[in-house]
Amino acid sequence: MSATETPAQVGVRIGIDVGGTFTKGVALALDGEVLAISQVPTTHAHDQGVAAGVLEALDQVLAALPPKTPVLLVAHSTTQATNALLEGDTAHIGILTLGEGQDERRIRKVTQAPSGLRAEWAFVAVDRPDFAAQIQVVLGGWQQLGVSAVAVSEAFGVDDPARERQAGELVRAVGLPVTLGSDLSGSYGLEMRTVSAAINASILPTMLRTARHVRAAVGTRLPGVPLLIMRGDGGAASLQAFEETPLHTVVSGPAASLGGAIMRGALMDGVFFEVGGTSTNVGAIKDGRPVLNYMTVLGAPTGLRAADIRIAGVAGGSLIRLGRKRIEEVGPRSAHIAGLGYASFALPEALTGARLTEISLPGSPLGGYAVLDVPSGQRYAITPTCAANALGAIGENGRAYGYPQSARLALTLLGVHLGASLTQAATAVLEASAEKLVRLVQDLAREYGLQGTPLYGGGGAASVLGPVIARRLGVPFQAVANADVISSIGAALAVIRVERERTVTRQDPTIADLLERDVLDEAVRLGADPASLRVETEYLAAEGRLRAVAVGAHPLSARTRVLGGDELSAQARLVLGDGAKLIFGGPYHSLFTARVETRGLLRRRVQHPAVVLDQHGVRLLRFGNAVVLVGRPSEVLPGLAPYLGTATAPQVAVLSATRLRDYAHLHDPGTLTEHLRGSLRLESQVALIVRQE
Repeated sequence: MSATETPAQVGVRIGIDVGGTFTKGVALALDGEVLAISQVPTTHAHDQGVAAGVLEALDQVLAALPPKTPVLLVAHSTTQATNALLEGDTAHIGILTLGEGQDERRIRKVTQAPSGLRAEWAFVAVDRPDFAAQIQVVLGGWQQLGVSAVAVSEAFGVDDPARERQAGELVRAVGLPVTLGSDLSGSYGLEMRTVSAAINASILPTMLRTARHVRAAVGTRLPGVPLLIMRGDGGAASLQAFEETPLHTVVSGPAASLGGAIMRGALMDGVFFEVGGTSTNVGAIKDGRPVLNYMTVLGAPTGLRAADIRIAGVAGGSLIRLGRKRIEEVGPRSAHIAGLGYASFALPEALTGARLTEISLPGSPLGGYAVLDVPSGQRYAITPTCAANALGAIGENGRAYGYPQSARLALTLLGVHLGASLTQAATAVLEASAEKLVRLVQDLAREYGLQGTPLYGGGGAASVLGPVIARRLGVPFQAVANADVISSIGAALAVIRVERERTVTRQDPTIADLLERDVLDEAVRLGADPASLRVETEYLAAEGRLRAVAVGAHPLSARTRVLGGDELSAQARLVLGDGAKLIFGGPYHSLFTARVETRGLLRRRVQHPAVVLDQHGVRLLRFGNAVVLVGRPSEVLPGLAPYLGTATAPQVAVLSATRLRDYAHLHDPGTLTEHLRGSLRLESQVALIVRQE
């Protein structure tokens, strides 16, 4: 923002995160400056559900901005889909399966609802002339049984979804929401697609009500302003997409936090954790992107990928359960769920005459939870946040900062029970809390090759547990900027991401082209600026899958965190060393290479590593050794021949002014060459990047 510009002149982006305990909002200027923050209790019990809290958080943010500040977009993340599934707040659904009549028995075996869902099941033969009439009879019966949403899934529906779509229109005609299996996944596997569709359908009615209330709430304050929702893969979509496939928003809150940390801090590799009041989410960052994996929901695998989030039942507000002269456990029960205030947030005079006592909690067979009883009849919890305040580990400006005198009193009483000093008792609380998280962080780091990388913390209590975990792991710790509202920031910086997969039995460039076009068109439909889009394809040979991913920005947020030339060069040097040189650049991507020489006993070895960065500094492609050919397609394609080998072509990627294409799925030299000629014929300048072993 220039010295003459004001927020009112350039506009702001608003992000809102609906958490289990609090709903938090933030307003960001286009340069990323935080202009306003709000925090309200999440309104689970309100007639309008969490939408009431969204409106309240939005109102607080708007009130803190200068009058008539233009709002460019509102984006929010939510735990509602996750909570609905965990708490059983699901609809009575119908699973409508389609296929040839002779296959009914086989289809029945693999299309049953996951355990925990209330579901009716029906089969309709697609090879009978009364196809539509059969469906209408089924729907009539289901409505009498109280079915409120339908999942439709057809054997081989990914090849030709016409019948699924016809059935979907018939379902909508009787007023029921519907999910099509082919809309959720393009992979073969009838069971997986049906399970995904059934789970999605089970939360559709609740999510539709929420979307309606959120749309109305935001529309009354900001008519015409785009409204986005975060997805579990770190991208964003329109509210209409949320209404169609709410399953995509599972773990959207943690994904927003990951995305916010990456974009806010230009993070590249490490493990990120977000400490809430009740639980802590742990995820991995690799090459500047969240690590994704296939989701398992209700114990069933789905065809949807989301941030690989591990959840621990310990956080800043966890209760301490005591054993004999020792701390038995910290968490998973929390002060929030038990309706208790934190001792460290109580006025010192309110704790006069306090004594330590142990209680049981409703619904828990265990006792021994440590609380403070005071003469007024109030009870206060002793939490990890209290321990950190007692040790002076939280700065006065920290969100978790309380009354040090109150915290020291609470931990002194705990120490008396344990036969320990205040410092020993507080340290023991933090060590016991960190124990659960240390294992999760170690597992993620080992699984994704991130041992020794930094530990990054978000959430209001990041500074409480982060230093303890990092010390035990022997890695550096860094709390991200604005840690307490990082998920809201991630929502405000929302990108749009679309992923599709197809099961393939052979290499076919036509399928790759169609899949690329599909994800690009879908990203534009969801609101992405076409100029900001990039698409990547990946062939998973062992699984027989072809994956295409399109990533772009909403037109009003496309300027988010764009790095300058010097900043991009600095990011490249982190990967390639001081010898990194810019070889090819465009408005959205930059290709850097370097020359690395190593000497052995008998000979020296020279390699040329390469990395492609996007305008935010995210590593899109990295080769340890590569040949790079730059020029017009007619000039560089003939130069590719010496590197293609005889039987199997190396991995080849192509960078043009606006797109990065990865042809890793093409292994036949002839097919690869033919495909390159066709797809690059309209490009003026390209860089061919050929991976070398």
